[in-house]
Amino acid sequence: MKKEIIKFLEDNKVELFDKLVELKLVCIDDVEDGLLSVDDLEFVGGCYEKGNTLIDSEEICGLLVGLDLSFERKYVKCIYGDAYEFEFDFKGEKIFGLSYNV
Repeated sequence: MKKEIIKFLEDNKVELFDKLVELKLVCIDDVEDGLLSVDDLEFVGGCYEKGNTLIDSEEICGLLVGLDLSFERKYVKCIYGDAYEFEFDFKGEKIFGLSYNV
């Protein structure tokens, strides 16, 4: 059975937020100043580009503006050179991500 990224991350949101802080994918100063918390995570479906078309996909979880995660790298690949690709292990799963400035 295929795991659903959005539900998986939402079910583990506190630990996920701690992992994002540990990996410096969120600004620690914003967290310490109370400007960013686990409640700011969005857990929404994302989209990827295929040709000149944007395809909505539940294979991508948009967490914050400029931060997408997926179980599959192909959904969060940097195609324009203006983003940071990363991966990490979380709760026994490999998570792939893309962080970009918007």
